[in-house]
Amino acid sequence: MDASITERRLASLALPLTIAAALAACSPDSVAPLTPVVDLRPPELLEAGPSGARSFAARFDEAVALVPDSLGLEPEGIAVQGAASGSELTVAFEADQSPGLDYRLSGEVDDSRGNRTRFLVRFSGWNENPPAMRISEVQTGKNGSQTRPHRDYVEMEVLKDGNIGGEELAWTSSVKTMTYRFPGIEVEAGDFIVLHLAPEGIEAEVDELGADTTVSGGIDATVDGRDLWSGALALPDESGAMSLRSRPGGPVVEGFFYASDEKSGAMGDDKLAAFASDLARSGAWPAAGQAPTWDDAFKWKPSSARSISRCAAAAGAASWYVTLAGGQSPGAVNPPPPSVQALALKRSVKSKR
Repeated sequence: MDASITERRLASLALPLTIAAALAACSPDSVAPLTPVVDLRPPELLEAGPSGARSFAARFDEAVALVPDSLGLEPEGIAVQGAASGSELTVAFEADQSPGLDYRLSGEVDDSRGNRTRFLVRFSGWNENPPAMRISEVQTGKNGSQTRPHRDYVEMEVLKDGNIGGEELAWTSSVKTMTYRFPGIEVEAGDFIVLHLAPEGIEAEVDELGADTTVSGGIDATVDGRDLWSGALALPDESGAMSLRSRPGGPVVEGFFYASDEKSGAMGDDKLAAFASDLARSGAWPAAGQAPTWDDAFKWKPSSARSISRCAAAAGAASWYVTLAGGQSPGAVNPPPPSVQALALKRSVKSKR
């Protein structure tokens, strides 16, 4: 074959390869891009919340600057001022937040490229003096008595003076969890708070927010205890759990886990199991193993005619008992456990002889 023809054929084959190489150099994967990278993403809010009675903190994923005159607080009445340093935004309040009150803080920030983010954060007013409280009695269900009716409630005993505003009680079944945040109320050690969870919706069911604890009526309303009402969700009748936190998102400080005595062994993969695990990790309700089981709960034969009451301070099933039929005592000191009552009665009979 003519050598010149061969050379021309090889040159024609090399041409597509040269073009392909040139195109590859212009592809997005090229080491040297032809256009500069442009930042079009606005700052992302990572976390935010009150950090004191007169302070609020927010953290973004990059350095930000507060847009002038963009801060707004609801409800109105407290002036606020903000300042940004790096990725942190701090807001100062000219007066103390009201414990437990719902606030909404809004504002705008820019990053170094001028990308803007508008934020709106809802939070509960900071509480400088939350009291120590413990769950002391639980009524799980509606009984059928015509003379002494009862409905779902959780009783809490106050152990130290303070303001309960912002403290949060949560309770769960296997499928649903509900929370209640307490309003700002000054309480004293020895007080009892009764949170009613199955109200009838009558006018007499009034939250007792002031000093007078006799204004509320309705089933299980008390004269000495402080009555509060929530129609969000009743307690599980047989098996459930609850927790108490001194503020939303704070650590669990109190817990209770109860289950029907028919249950035993491993729990399922549901909300109640996850809730019990949180109680165990916090130390609010101990578990014998790495994961809670039904056997870690306070076991009982479910009955709407009896409440579950506390008889000791320690966390765990040994500090609880089931009252005698009709032995509910909302808003008052719990009666002794039935075994103690029987022993006292036996001693009384012997002394009379």
